[in-house]
Amino acid sequence: MNVIALRTLIRTKLHNRRFLRNSGTLMLANIIVTGLALIRTPAMAWLLPKEDVGMISVVGAWLAFILLLSLPGLDSAAYHYVAKGARWAFAVNVAYKVRWSLLSAVAFWLGAGYWWWRGDTTLALLFVIAGLFCPVVLGLSACSGTLAARERFGALFWYRIAESLTDFTGLIPLLLSVWWINRGLTFYTANQLATALMLAVVAWWLFKQLPTEERHAPDKSLEQEMVRYGQHLTLISALSVAQSQVDSLLVSAFLPLTVMADYAIANMISNQFKTLWSVYLSVRYPVFVRMERARRRKRMLWEGALVWLGFVGAGIMLYFLAYWFIPLLLPASYASSLPYIGWLLVAFLTLLPGAFVEIYFRTEQNQRQQYILRSVSAVAGVLLPALFISTWGGTGVAIGRVLAGLIFSAISLWSFWRNSS
Repeated sequence: MNVIALRTLIRTKLHNRRFLRNSGTLMLANIIVTGLALIRTPAMAWLLPKEDVGMISVVGAWLAFILLLSLPGLDSAAYHYVAKGARWAFAVNVAYKVRWSLLSAVAFWLGAGYWWWRGDTTLALLFVIAGLFCPVVLGLSACSGTLAARERFGALFWYRIAESLTDFTGLIPLLLSVWWINRGLTFYTANQLATALMLAVVAWWLFKQLPTEERHAPDKSLEQEMVRYGQHLTLISALSVAQSQVDSLLVSAFLPLTVMADYAIANMISNQFKTLWSVYLSVRYPVFVRMERARRRKRMLWEGALVWLGFVGAGIMLYFLAYWFIPLLLPASYASSLPYIGWLLVAFLTLLPGAFVEIYFRTEQNQRQQYILRSVSAVAGVLLPALFISTWGGTGVAIGRVLAGLIFSAISLWSFWRNSS
């Protein structure tokens, strides 16, 4: 593609009012959510002891692995089917996910027994609470994807605002100096309760919108096809979790809770990029999946390059903002999180080209390529952080993520090129 053609592509996008409206709506939601996070994170840091922040982060680190028992790939499968017009996929998803999330609840309770055996009663209670809310929080997790797949971006805007506001619920008892056992446990329990209630309301609203004939799959074979696809995506998701989440697991298992708190703050900052990436996917995936194959390949190649350059610029700006805001907004003890922030932002940027290629293979339901990419990247994502943690601690873990991202993207781009021949 030459410069003139590239300029024409950009100009076409800028004059596509529907694209601008939808992306603008979700970008506005992202800006508001980011602004709320900038309020919530310092509030947590000032109102909770750093060890409590570390304990909540330990639960989050283990959650990424435990939720695999609830078949999270069904969410992506339902998103794919709803985007193609099969609205019944949402109801099928909920029916399966609520049942499978009971396994995640059991896993959390086994984890609670482990931490109780180690003598950490508060952390054990956090795991008990997480298990109690699993059937709702994990079972109804397809709500946002369903709104995006149906291109109900106005409703998705309010969903993301409400989802962010639930994270403030736990601050209310702390501001009133009322807590149960300790501040971290009270904060986490209140947030989980608020999230569960919000998801229940949204799921009920989505279900009520389905005509009676679309509340079940028109054919049992179609339902089983979607479930099998969700099982495949869950296996792929497990490889993704191993590649992208093992770093937090290593930090939670082998380093002090204060280091875990620093690493969690860094993850909160880098997760803003993930939110921005999800905004982009919410707008573009339904469009990509309906494109003819040759056009899709060409569009995703050049659009992916432009998106990556945009993220590079945003990453540089975000790091300098964090370098200025962290000492200003958080207690002095959190200044040690700044190096982690830089490394995790770089890790996301190295991972992004590979993620774009993976999305391409997902639009084609090419499970074999997804397995290959994620298997190799999972090996790198586990081995490299584990290799460096003994030498450089948390910094070594983050460096391992950067190298794993480079390997993942290199293999993904090679696979994309080879698939075109």
